[in-house]
Amino acid sequence: MKIQLQQVANTRDLGGIHTPYGTVQYDRLIRSGHLSIITENDIATLKKHNLRRVIDLRTPTEIANHPDGQIADVEFVNISIMSATTFGISYETLNGEQIAIKLQAGIRRMLDRGETPIEHMRILYRQFVEDPHSRIGYGKFLKILADQPIEGATLWHCTGGKDRCGTCAALLLHCLGASREDTMKDYLLTNEQIGDHAESILSKVSPHVSKDNLKLVRSMLLVEQSYLESFWEQIDSKFGGTDKFLLKCGITLQDKEKLRNNYLH
Repeated sequence: MKIQLQQVANTRDLGGIHTPYGTVQYDRLIRSGHLSIITENDIATLKKHNLRRVIDLRTPTEIANHPDGQIADVEFVNISIMSATTFGISYETLNGEQIAIKLQAGIRRMLDRGETPIEHMRILYRQFVEDPHSRIGYGKFLKILADQPIEGATLWHCTGGKDRCGTCAALLLHCLGASREDTMKDYLLTNEQIGDHAESILSKVSPHVSKDNLKLVRSMLLVEQSYLESFWEQIDSKFGGTDKFLLKCGITLQDKEKLRNNYLH
């Protein structure tokens, strides 16, 4: 379910997703983009959804550059999924020319490596599986939800709420028993939810980039089914399935049972 905020894009409640073990409770599990530009109205809206904890999946450098806005009576936790990021951009604080310069520099680095932006994202999702730092982060994320349930909602976010946030949601939904089909539906909601936001950025950038690069920029702002499929394919080929991958992350059957008891009804 979409949660409409003024400034924070891509915010939604996982409540209502059905699994063989029950249905995800509302106002317990929320995913979003970063909260550095959150408004008082946004805070009031999240408080209506009983927000009590925020898990920031970004690196310490990202957090230092764009710290989350503080929210009274809400616990903030940092669990970084990546050890370093090279392509984080705060679109809200830059003008079109500045965004274009940063995006095109990133595109050039990709092309120099022989990667298109789409292939770059597929590689990134495979790296989430391969990187021990990422596996530790996924384990910590799921453990805190399993072992430290709170009376209210936990919100987790990265920068755009797409990739790190999306893979955490995918692993959590697997633990809760959701099918890959339903998990993919939630993942692809990003494109529906940030469509207007993406078009706003593209309109700012378009005077400063070529038509070809504008298409590449669009592909970087949104998600594709193949990104999450790459994540799952790497999990299956490297570890023999999501359950075995989760064991490498430190998540046991008992942890999954705790998650189902905590967040399903």
